[in-house]
Amino acid sequence: MSERVNEKKRSVFIGGLKKFSESSREMSKPLNLAITAMMLALSVVLGYLSNMSIPFLGTNTIKIGFDVFPIIIIAVMFGPVPAGIAGGLRDIIGYLLAPMGAYIPGFTISYILIGMIYGVAFYKEKMTLKRIIVTELIVTVFINLFLGVLWFRVFYGMPIDKAFKIRGLKEIVDVPFSIIVTYFGYKLLHKVPEFRRANKKNA
Repeated sequence: MSERVNEKKRSVFIGGLKKFSESSREMSKPLNLAITAMMLALSVVLGYLSNMSIPFLGTNTIKIGFDVFPIIIIAVMFGPVPAGIAGGLRDIIGYLLAPMGAYIPGFTISYILIGMIYGVAFYKEKMTLKRIIVTELIVTVFINLFLGVLWFRVFYGMPIDKAFKIRGLKEIVDVPFSIIVTYFGYKLLHKVPEFRRANKKNA
């Protein structure tokens, strides 16, 4: 039983590494670069226009928006490398266009990791509701919550318990919203012939 579990873990690890190798080659295709650039621009615009900030404990940290969905599209079509790069650039460009306080490089790292996680989870995979839920929970717990608390502590000097309250409330609000947007957004997008053809080619 343990050997079977270990073999499955090795298979998942090797599959993840293979996706990084394959997705890095996607960057060599001009059309893929153009689509990635368009999705990055869309993410920045959505982040600038549609994010809703909810004041909590004296900070505007509770944000709900659609800006992550274009990064998910990149992840689905081209994998973890383009999605990770686009995620990092999205955070940097978004800050340059609408700076709120000091620039925090930790959140850029978080965006890069989020793009990579989506890429590993969704690239050349069937987008089932179960896969979306598991992926969103991984992003929520390990990136948005734990790393988010770390960045608040390191860069703001905020007490850990207060940071957990802020991030925890944000994720309680954000997770169901993210799952719904990702699942139904993908279903709608899959009706577009060009996206469906590209997705089938990568599947």
